[in-house]
Amino acid sequence: MWGYSHREVRAVPTLNARKLPDVAAVIRAAREDAGLRQEELAERLAFSRDYMIELESGKGNLYTTRLFRTLHELGIKMTLTYGDHSAES
Repeated sequence: MWGYSHREVRAVPTLNARKLPDVAAVIRAAREDAGLRQEELAERLAFSRDYMIELESGKGNLYTTRLFRTLHELGIKMTLTYGDHSAES
């Protein structure tokens, strides 16, 4: 049932996200680790580059501010991880 892989295990970066800039930092790091420019990722997602810049800057809007206030008020913790997803297949 549980497959064992002989692949090298690489440390997966994790971060407890308490505010939007935390999420933005992980998005930027993951994009850079993937070797993508903002323009490339924006094109893949059908976003404008300006939106990617704003997203990675951690600049909040009304909805994201309310989301993080709600999470905080309810004691919900968000942990972000990223890494090599090819090892999961």
